[in-house]
Amino acid sequence: MKFFMFTWTNEYSVGVQEMDEQHQQFLAIANETIELANKDYATKAELVALLSKFMNYVMYHLATEEEYFAKFGCPQPGHMEAHDAFRAKIENLFQKTREADPATHHFCVEAVARFAGQWLIEHIMIMDKRYTDCFNKHSLQ
Repeated sequence: MKFFMFTWTNEYSVGVQEMDEQHQQFLAIANETIELANKDYATKAELVALLSKFMNYVMYHLATEEEYFAKFGCPQPGHMEAHDAFRAKIENLFQKTREADPATHHFCVEAVARFAGQWLIEHIMIMDKRYTDCFNKHSLQ
């Protein structure tokens, strides 16, 4: 089964260049993951390496947003909890991939790619657009 790639559109913009660029990079790495999952065969080492890159970027991005929330005093009800739930889910999926046998590790990577990309798009549209005004007021454009 082949999976679709995520495509950035202007509707996903939160009006803050730094965050938009990070979101685009997040989706680009999700797409790399999908590309690897779409291959007929990928080694477990390739999959784990790419998922490690993805996990590191996700943690960096979420931490960046959270630092701005704290620095600017942006009220973000439920946002941190959404980030924490995402971290827990993605770490769980990553652990399952690392522990999976060769017959199933490919499916774990597909699950990570689908979940992470879809989560980001929904999260941007529902949660992230709420911080635009606060970030803009503090000169983040």
